[in-house]
Amino acid sequence: MSGHIKKFAASALIYMVTLVTPMSGVMAGEAEIARLEHLFHAPEQAGSQFSKSFLAAVPADKVSQIVRQMIDSFGTPRAIVQDGEDYAVETETHAIPTKVTLDSDGMIEGLLFEPPVALTASLEETLQKLAGLADTVSYTVEVDGAPRHERDADRPLAVGSAFKLGVLKVLADDVAAGRHQWEEVVRLAMGDRSLPSGDLRLYPVGSPFTLHTLAAEMIARSDNTATDTLIHVVGAERVAEVLGLDTLLTTRALFLLKADKSLADAYISGSADDRKAILKQLSDRDLPPVAAASSPYTPDLEWMIPVRRLCSLVVALSDLDVFEINPGPVRPGSWQRVAYKGGSEAGVLNLTAALIGQDDRTHCLSVTLNGDKPIDEATAAGLFTRAAAQLATGK
Repeated sequence: MSGHIKKFAASALIYMVTLVTPMSGVMAGEAEIARLEHLFHAPEQAGSQFSKSFLAAVPADKVSQIVRQMIDSFGTPRAIVQDGEDYAVETETHAIPTKVTLDSDGMIEGLLFEPPVALTASLEETLQKLAGLADTVSYTVEVDGAPRHERDADRPLAVGSAFKLGVLKVLADDVAAGRHQWEEVVRLAMGDRSLPSGDLRLYPVGSPFTLHTLAAEMIARSDNTATDTLIHVVGAERVAEVLGLDTLLTTRALFLLKADKSLADAYISGSADDRKAILKQLSDRDLPPVAAASSPYTPDLEWMIPVRRLCSLVVALSDLDVFEINPGPVRPGSWQRVAYKGGSEAGVLNLTAALIGQDDRTHCLSVTLNGDKPIDEATAAGLFTRAAAQLATGK
């Protein structure tokens, strides 16, 4: 079901961004809730709730199918409540964060269902449910630097793209020291092109980007090409030191190793010097096809970083504006600032956020899940959302 929701949400969000002329004030809130109530009460009549332009992109029968699936999976909504500028569809067991906008005629022009959030009774229960999603789990919950809840917080686990916090830390330190400036321009090199995620790989070689643009793409879009470009600007060894690693893989190097099992095995079993030699050997290779580089997670062929270190990094960086673009699964309305970065691949998921409260207290929540099987990312994201909300309310 989660796949259907994601596909639908992505289509709907386009209309929210480009075509909406929203209503405003109390009238808009009441009208939006009324439309959502009708949609969930009579999903077979979905076509009567949406604008023509929306239905041209997402047919009414598709909307009806998704709403019925949500009811079957999470129960009949008991209430639809305002949640900051958005809404939550509440069932007995879950809250479904929902964004909805109406056109000037009061018809739904944009709709986005986000991952359902289990209505756990306490933060402890939320963390317990997160711990049941994978074979190996670590987490830390900190308030003003003091641990409140933790599990194997100093154990290095695979964290995927969350390692990019280390790249940002070295860059931010360099800017603060005057060694670089955010507006400084660098040009895209062929050797920095990587595989998705991100679209900068599609730009012509030599394309100019400011360091700020690269940092924003790295954090908000998890752009791998932006990341590798920045690693070459600030130095891989310095990033490795910040992350507590002997050697640092670029994203390009990781994909190349995934596509060559014998070389990957040599990298895993090799010393720090062996690994550096192997990485140098990779520098002249062409990128492999995406399919060849999509092998499952292999322990130690990754960025192995403890959640405590990730919390330290994200808190230190939390005032940077590059975090304003994408708050991840956190509902930002309860917080003064949100600094989020996560990472994932098959068998790997990390979710990390620094959360600055209205009272100026700093919270950090970081969770890593590793396993031999794919992780239910939608459920994990929903539980992370719930944990952040419970931190905001102190419950």
